[in-house]
Amino acid sequence: MSLLAKILVVIQAILVMVYLGLTASLYQHRRDWRTSYQKLKLRYSQSVSRAQQEIDALRTFVRAKDEVVGAKEQEVRQLKTQLDDALRTAQSYQKHFRDEREKNQRQQENFNQLNGRLTTALRNNEQLNSRNEELDTLLDTATKRREIAEGQVARLTNLTTELESDLGTLRETFADTRKRLRDKELLISMAQSRGFDFATLAVPGPPVPAIDGTVTAIKDDISPALVLLSVGSDDRVEQGFHFSIYRNDVFVGKVVVERVLPDSAGCRVLFTADGQAIAQGDSAATRLQ
Repeated sequence: MSLLAKILVVIQAILVMVYLGLTASLYQHRRDWRTSYQKLKLRYSQSVSRAQQEIDALRTFVRAKDEVVGAKEQEVRQLKTQLDDALRTAQSYQKHFRDEREKNQRQQENFNQLNGRLTTALRNNEQLNSRNEELDTLLDTATKRREIAEGQVARLTNLTTELESDLGTLRETFADTRKRLRDKELLISMAQSRGFDFATLAVPGPPVPAIDGTVTAIKDDISPALVLLSVGSDDRVEQGFHFSIYRNDVFVGKVVVERVLPDSAGCRVLFTADGQAIAQGDSAATRLQ
């Protein structure tokens, strides 16, 4: 029920009560019905007029209220539209915020990785600086040593030049001496082959026995070369014995015993004849026959 209907019902109830009251009053007193009727009619007219004024005022109030309600509804619709727009904007901002937060998290992870790399790089840089200082120290030391070595190299170069000169002279002297020694050894061997024993004259003690053997092996990749003979202590060979090496009737060279075994002897080559070389199978003897 609307407000106007409620007002009309109230007014009607008031009028009925007024009418009943007047009727009861007239019935009770039974006086001048005409006068009373006129007065009642006047009061009724006044009451109706006041009621009509109140109804008009209420209608005006209702219209004003309807206008206010319409304005408020319009305002509510506008606010709802603004709220929807605000919600959409908020949702957009919320999505943008989530995107920005994820982006910020990725940037934070990248920053942490870069920070770790930077820390590692700084630590490596410190190690490199320390190593660089060590290398600088080593370089200074090496430079000083190089200067010393260069001085020593210069001195050694001069010394080498002098030694090479002396060595050339010594080689010439050694070659001449060796040639003369070979000639004398050859002469001695030839004399021994004719029965003249120089060992009894040059070496004190008992004479060297006549021992014949064979070259069983030779190691000529070192200087002087080494020779292994087939005779040893069982054949009365002793350290220091000299053996002449020959091939058929040709003198090849001379060896000296350095190590004696029961059935073999290790010898060092003293010299060989010009154009000759000791080989496996050559004959060896303390005296040429």
